[in-house]
Amino acid sequence: MNNGEVAMTRLGWLASVLACILTILVLTPFAVELPIAGVDGSWAYAMNVATAEHLRFGKDIIFTFGPLASIYTEVFHPATDHLMIGGALLLSVAVFAGLFAVTSPHRRVLLPLFPFLVALTWLPDWDGWRDAVFMLLPLLLPITVARGQETGKPNWAAIILLAVAIAILPLIKGSLSVPAALASLVAVLLCWRESPRLAITLFVVEVGVLMAAWLIAGQSLLDLPVYFLAQMPLISGYTDGMSVSVDGRPLNIVIYLVASVMLVALSAFGGVRRRWYLPVLVALYLFVIFKASFVRHDPPHALIASSALLLMGALLYLVPGTGKRPGIAAMAVGTLGYGLLAFAFLPLDPVASLARVGLKFELSVEAAWRRATEPALLAKEYQSRLALLADRPPFKELSGDADLYPWDLSPLLASGASWKPRPVPQSYAAFSPSLLDANAEHLRSSPPTRIFFNINPIDQRYPSMEDGASWLTLLGGFRAQRIDGGYALLSRRDAVAATLQPRSASSTAVRMGEDVVVPESQAPVWVSIDVQPTLLGRLFSILYKAPELTLQVRYDNGETASYRFIAGLARSGFLLSPTITDVNDFVALASSHRDDLLRDRKVVAMGIRGASGTRLMWKSAVRVSFARLDVPTSPEADAALAGTWKHGDAVESYVAAGDCHIDTVDQLQAEGGTLELPAGLVKVRGWSALDGARGRPNGGAFLLASATDGRTWMLPANRVPRPDVAAYFKQPALHYTGFEAFVDTRQLPEDVQIRVLQKDGEQLKVCAAVLAIHRARAAELP
Repeated sequence: MNNGEVAMTRLGWLASVLACILTILVLTPFAVELPIAGVDGSWAYAMNVATAEHLRFGKDIIFTFGPLASIYTEVFHPATDHLMIGGALLLSVAVFAGLFAVTSPHRRVLLPLFPFLVALTWLPDWDGWRDAVFMLLPLLLPITVARGQETGKPNWAAIILLAVAIAILPLIKGSLSVPAALASLVAVLLCWRESPRLAITLFVVEVGVLMAAWLIAGQSLLDLPVYFLAQMPLISGYTDGMSVSVDGRPLNIVIYLVASVMLVALSAFGGVRRRWYLPVLVALYLFVIFKASFVRHDPPHALIASSALLLMGALLYLVPGTGKRPGIAAMAVGTLGYGLLAFAFLPLDPVASLARVGLKFELSVEAAWRRATEPALLAKEYQSRLALLADRPPFKELSGDADLYPWDLSPLLASGASWKPRPVPQSYAAFSPSLLDANAEHLRSSPPTRIFFNINPIDQRYPSMEDGASWLTLLGGFRAQRIDGGYALLSRRDAVAATLQPRSASSTAVRMGEDVVVPESQAPVWVSIDVQPTLLGRLFSILYKAPELTLQVRYDNGETASYRFIAGLARSGFLLSPTITDVNDFVALASSHRDDLLRDRKVVAMGIRGASGTRLMWKSAVRVSFARLDVPTSPEADAALAGTWKHGDAVESYVAAGDCHIDTVDQLQAEGGTLELPAGLVKVRGWSALDGARGRPNGGAFLLASATDGRTWMLPANRVPRPDVAAYFKQPALHYTGFEAFVDTRQLPEDVQIRVLQKDGEQLKVCAAVLAIHRARAAELP
């Protein structure tokens, strides 16, 4: 039956053509992003490199994104650009085809509204709007099937096109498997009632396209099941591992839930018995969006929820059968929900919002024209960006294989070195025991030759918990060569990296909220902590998230500190004491200077605390196991940390030039007068540049110590980031003008002056800054 369907008008056809063009422009990344550094920029770039180099997803790479990730990230890579553009075009056309099929002819004049609303949710440097669109796409398949059954005119082209597009979604982002699979199941059930052959066809098409896309992306068909199995610990561990509330306003959740309930109720108009699938699909979509938006409750993720409400309201308005008034009400609810959520974080400026819509389409048109008229330009811009990313210490002119910890991979990938990644390529994302074990096993059995190691945990986690299981091999199978640019360069000792073994383990049971004394040990202390959720906590984590836990530690000097505690990370074990906060501390673990540098970071007691609701969601019994970790000292660690003094020339023999400042010595301000220092190791920090105003960095910095009798000694300093200096001079090239060096005052005379030498080509130049220090007792000179 045709249910009184009327023919489309000429205006409807024109609007449909316009909607198709606009949908392609808004969803196809003609205007691409170039690789950038940072947490998100690094994984986006790394996924492209993994696809280009045919690394095996599910084995070599275990991450929330797959080999077609560039369709989501819009990050350009010459080897994946065809996959990105081709896949995005497929999705764009499928979205339009689905909307065209489910919209009644007399309403198709409104189809341009949908790409307009998508453009309204778009923000520069934010990808969250794509979650809202990509999760909506699978819903169009069962609605299109049902629409064809209602009218007696199934749109076979749209149905097959939607099935093809849905099949590639899991290869873009693993979590898209859930809405894709469930929506496809509903479509198959709807088809089976009237046409089992069509139901089987849908299944065969999706499976066949999935396998074909996997092969086109350069993957082995045998690895496809492994890819999906590898997604399970990522999906199941995400809630506990990544939950956070940063500016997480509870009112946002209330607004979203109220709007969601209203949209589900409005979708039920027209008869639940006949149209049971629609409220089911709407509820599924809004629930998945809820998890994506509010588990990690910060402004970027909350904006996903606002976009989803707007798009769902528009879809219910276009879909016939709910009635005119319910459709208008759904549109109103979605728009209001979008406004209340989005403008809680964005400026309330309708003019700017409309200008953003125009900008989105303008950028797409310009980029499409550039691709057609200057096809080689993107590749040139890409190479220029890689040169910029790699132009920083310690990544210049690298060769050989390497990996980087914890997450800022982009400079390494751009450097020309051969990337040999651990399975979970960013440490924060290994948030369950199986993922931690996979990374640790890789480091034991197939380690890279070099590792660039830094400590930079996310969400205020305890620093050594991220990839904590791998620290046993990092400390046992690698040696520190140098510290540069905030990284320790670790080199592998043997072909198979040795692993330290915690010894003399002792186990104790405590209750949540109670402190436990850490066993006295001169060696570092390893700990594993078993905290389990209750049944209610497991259910609540499925629906939302359990209350966050906190690890509180007390130090030997009486100070306390609190860190975010992730239960999945703690069960595999991590280094508890001393607390390692930066790369210098890490290298000091294998140094003879360990006691000097880390004595104040010795943990004497610890406890697990919880937020409101902890008793209901987490079991009160906590099992804690302590063990001694014997880290052997090495001369390489001493040299990397404190360097080696060498005899220098007389101060007056150096050319005086450059800008510099000695800021602190062991956190004491180095301003005028003579600093009184104890005998031992002290850290000197400052910055230096050949010409700050013109943005000329040096080729390296040294400390020059001069005695009262004129003798001098040189000590190389490690480069560290100083964005404040670059900002002051307004010269980005000065980002790495910082320096720091550990000075053992026992190796120097009682009274010395410290100056800064800068390398300018083959020449050393002395800076004007002078620091006078005095220690209590003289020692033998080198």
